[in-house]
Amino acid sequence: MAGSMKGFYDQDPGTRLKQWDLGADPERLIEATAEDPVMYNWLGSEARTEHPFNVYGDIMSQPQALRDTFALNEDRIPTLARDLIERGFTGVVGYGLGTSQYAPKTAIGAFWSYAGWDARDIDSLEIVGFGHPFDVSSTVAMAFSGSGSTIDTVRAAQLLQDRGAHQIAFTSVAGSPITKVCAETIVCAGGFDTGGSDTFHYTTRVAAAAWLALEIGALTRPDAMDWADLRSRLFKLPDAMEAVFPTVTARAAALSRRYRDIRSVFIVGSGPNEGLAEEIALKYDEMSHIPAKGMCPGRHLHGAIGTTTHEILTIVVAPGGDPNYASLRDVAQVSMMLKGPSIGIISEGDTGVASQTDDVFRLPETDPMLFSLLAVLPGQLLAYFAGVAQGDVNPDCQRANVARHAKVWHWLFPKDAH
Repeated sequence: MAGSMKGFYDQDPGTRLKQWDLGADPERLIEATAEDPVMYNWLGSEARTEHPFNVYGDIMSQPQALRDTFALNEDRIPTLARDLIERGFTGVVGYGLGTSQYAPKTAIGAFWSYAGWDARDIDSLEIVGFGHPFDVSSTVAMAFSGSGSTIDTVRAAQLLQDRGAHQIAFTSVAGSPITKVCAETIVCAGGFDTGGSDTFHYTTRVAAAAWLALEIGALTRPDAMDWADLRSRLFKLPDAMEAVFPTVTARAAALSRRYRDIRSVFIVGSGPNEGLAEEIALKYDEMSHIPAKGMCPGRHLHGAIGTTTHEILTIVVAPGGDPNYASLRDVAQVSMMLKGPSIGIISEGDTGVASQTDDVFRLPETDPMLFSLLAVLPGQLLAYFAGVAQGDVNPDCQRANVARHAKVWHWLFPKDAH
């Protein structure tokens, strides 16, 4: 199974296996969750008790989901780029919850470096609670929701619609509630999760948003970059991901067995890879229940030093073209000097961070934005195998196989909440 790049379920783009619902008698299902985890009932997928879990199939499906996303939007994204330019937009705000916030937090790096736009991310609930007084005449809003049904993101979209914001929905489910509020929709491929953590949702939506920024840059800043080369490298990412998958999987499994009892994980990245660091941290929280923090190098060097010990694993995401590469080397040096275990996710040919970290994953890209799309693979697999290695953790379930947690899930996320 580890050598196959095909997921466990074939889903049509823009669809999901079933609606989020526990049926007519949720209490009985929750009471039996130790034997039959309710997460699988919510998702409509087959229950699993050992590797490969469903979320592993979701991770494996990412190259094809990327290919399908590129094919689905071959005309849509270049057309949308021209439309946004004609409307006079010069900035973007991306919002969502959890992975759906970290996806735009990663993608805004493309709007900085490719489009030359002001770009920010925000949590959907912060929009609902506090608002966000950006200039809707110059700033487009991007709503991220994998299911397109995340209640608080739909609420945020409705509030922004009332303020007159022009909005783009990035979702994996066509015709979902978020698409009815936003003026534009980018539908990404992959179907819907069969395990309890977003994986391909993150990757496809980051890639689609980065592609949009690339096309805006190519039109408005034609001499700034070799746009044809950048576009070609973006579209070749599925092949690159498939090529490294066997090696990354084997190494992630081995290292996760080594660090299965680690107390916490720090993941450090800069620019778009700060968003990736937050997403990897969330995967550790969800799949292995090891507390994790994602952060930029400044946050690490001005605060995390005091907590770094042999019980803390530090993962440094350091592509060769990162403007803050020297500071990322400082993070690696700090971990080495304090005798904390460390892993570098680095570019091929790296000799700096590679010499300062215990172990490395080498990836064939140097552009920080494109690198983030490849680097999600070792991040997801490290978190996944950290759960597998513990023996009593089901990486699919986010502890919804424990009745206490299942009750909280059902209270917090009722029917059609996702």
